[in-house]
Amino acid sequence: MKLQDVFNTVLITVALFLGACKEEKLPLLDFSDPFGNSAENNHPVPELKDSKRPILITDESEYQVLIVDSLSGGIMWQWKATDHLNTAEAAWFRAMDEAKVVYNKEYVLFTASSGGAGLVRIADKKLMFYTNAGGGPHSAELLPDGNIVVALSSGNALNLYRVDANKPYVSNPIKRYNLTFGHNAVWDLKREILWTTDDQNLYTYRYDNSDPDNPDLIKTPDFYPVPDGQPHDLFPVYGQDKLFLTTTNAIWIFDINTQVFSKNEYSMTMIKSISNGPSDFGTLVIKPTNDYWTNRLTNIKGSSVFFREKYRMYKARWFIENSFSYPSDHPYRQSK
Repeated sequence: MKLQDVFNTVLITVALFLGACKEEKLPLLDFSDPFGNSAENNHPVPELKDSKRPILITDESEYQVLIVDSLSGGIMWQWKATDHLNTAEAAWFRAMDEAKVVYNKEYVLFTASSGGAGLVRIADKKLMFYTNAGGGPHSAELLPDGNIVVALSSGNALNLYRVDANKPYVSNPIKRYNLTFGHNAVWDLKREILWTTDDQNLYTYRYDNSDPDNPDLIKTPDFYPVPDGQPHDLFPVYGQDKLFLTTTNAIWIFDINTQVFSKNEYSMTMIKSISNGPSDFGTLVIKPTNDYWTNRLTNIKGSSVFFREKYRMYKARWFIENSFSYPSDHPYRQSK
């Protein structure tokens, strides 16, 4: 083979390799039209398992949590309280306000400020746990043994619940801890602590389940004053040892190692939820356009990501693994 032919073959091989790499990389989710018209979107709606960038959303207009495909804007999965509970129980989930993907992306943990908290299996929409916590639940978190903690905003508390899928309805918590303006709860797998805020500070709790019949959250002496406003959403920064914290006036990032708060470069007021992912995903935010809710989910630059005229969305998260809080192999667990 001539030298020129060898050279040409190498060039073609390199070009094909680079082209293949380019095809595998997702484009940045940053639509050029900030008010993106979903009527012009002709992408087919995939199955959930095939969606490249799904999003988990809470919507109070239909008492539901749903998973949408960010490319097509189509709904791939939804759980509506009115389809699975009687009228009285469904009312507990009228004002859906928080949802997290848990247990290897096979379950959704959610709360509603109208009183409810629940854990549902995605495959068959079976409720594994639910309760009427009252007191404005705004967030929930899984603990390592499968028990669940719920943060209450108007109830000013953290409630600890035992989970038993054979008896999914739980009437009362096994423990209750005072927490003014409870709005969030995040488990830290690395440090084995729970992060949460009251109306002024960021706190940590250790979880003691050495006696399964008497598990306990133990508040540590450590606390970190929140820079301004009332704290709201607390959620891990993807791939980093940091936490997002939204307040009335700004979006903050708390560096756990340096114990320092810094303002996010796109800091905004009144953000109800924030969620980022790999570098090409972008950052999702819920910024209310009607009182405390919106019918349009945007990224942090203001570009439209998902819109439904009649929806009342309160929080949205990328439907991805959360390695800050849970192990990579994390099958469903329940307390014993």
